[in-house]
Amino acid sequence: MSIFDQLSNNKGTVSSAFGKVLALKVLQENQLDILMECIDLASYEASAPACRHIRSGAAKLVEIVAEKRPELVAPHLGKLLPALSVREPQTRWAILRVMGFCARLNKPVAQAAIPFAEKYINDKEGLCLASSTDLFLGDLGAISPADAQRVFPLLELSMENLVENEQDWLLEALCKLFQNLDQSGQAEALKFAERWQYSSRKSTRQRAGRIMRLRQ
Repeated sequence: MSIFDQLSNNKGTVSSAFGKVLALKVLQENQLDILMECIDLASYEASAPACRHIRSGAAKLVEIVAEKRPELVAPHLGKLLPALSVREPQTRWAILRVMGFCARLNKPVAQAAIPFAEKYINDKEGLCLASSTDLFLGDLGAISPADAQRVFPLLELSMENLVENEQDWLLEALCKLFQNLDQSGQAEALKFAERWQYSSRKSTRQRAGRIMRLRQ
């Protein structure tokens, strides 16, 4: 049975779990043909809601592989840009994370995803997509001071329009690029961290503390 057929027969959370199983075949058995097929399927029939489980399952595989071995995905990053326009957020948040994981290896394509990130911040469709957007911007801004200056205004916009529990991931993103920010940017990041240093959530306090320890 082809990868397409297998993804077609797995829906919802099962599709995501199946994507993880397929990812192991790529990572442990070097079955790169599976990766290449899933890169194509991440935007399959992009306007068809009935195919969302195919796209999201494929996107989950690509995300897992990109996190572990970004060099396998980075050369094909351009093929994934159309997946950032599909309707279902599951596919979009997975592919945006892929863009972040591969940003250092293919910065021009990763930068092409910035307008999508801006749209996601303006729309704020939920925690998963919002957090993936913040982390993507953090990964991109961690590359260089110029990249940090480019993406930081979007993170500032995100700070002003948080969804519930997004602060953890925004703090994580700020930590990634903090050293590349200018003095003004670092001051804004520290101000945001101070806002959350006494949070009732341990994870939030820890992330805020990491940024505050970076204070010069």
